[in-house]
Amino acid sequence: APFVEECRSPRKLEGVVAPKMELLTRAELEKEGAQGIEARGFRFPLLVRLTRQHTGRHFVMIEQAAGFSAALEKLPGDEFFVIEYLDARGSDGQARKYRVMFVDGKIYPLHLALSPNWKIHYFSADMSENEANRAEDERFLRDIATAIGPVAVAALERIRDALGLDYGGVDFAVGDDGELLLFEANASMVIALPGPDPRWDYRRPATQAILDAVRTMLLSRAAK
Repeated sequence: APFVEECRSPRKLEGVVAPKMELLTRAELEKEGAQGIEARGFRFPLLVRLTRQHTGRHFVMIEQAAGFSAALEKLPGDEFFVIEYLDARGSDGQARKYRVMFVDGKIYPLHLALSPNWKIHYFSADMSENEANRAEDERFLRDIATAIGPVAVAALERIRDALGLDYGGVDFAVGDDGELLLFEANASMVIALPGPDPRWDYRRPATQAILDAVRTMLLSRAAK
């Protein structure tokens, strides 16, 4: 994607680490095999994702070159993203995936999901039964600058400016040096409302702030 290429180019966005990524057909992958993938500059473990999928469907990590062909055989479809794996694990071994939204030029925190697994979605992460994880999520929502640090905050601002969207979002982690590890950035991020359980009460103000900002933006555009 052009935006990811910009992040990786010689004039890349400061503080942003974007994964190496290529769109390849099944025929190309089968012909080249693991050795050909490594010749393209990838290293194992790496990620392979069927195109046009969401919520982690048909999205796998291949740990070693020896398992490449077998993993590919289990995937449906004929077109895949091959993606460099960015390690989002903290010193506690848990992976973290932050999501922020951009609305009319402002940055709003939406959630932080923690999980022992590399593939994280809020609905499947270790959140509902883990009070410590929810507490970390709450700290992120209340004070994003302290939670992710100045390098990552500045990186988000650069991503916002590079995208230039009225509405969009970013999924990311924070690396050991404070840099932003980019997972996804687009205009199609969903704002899922917290469920009625009281344990999610801490999330409601942040979610409502985003919805209010979207409504205000749309009304202001309509009035022009």
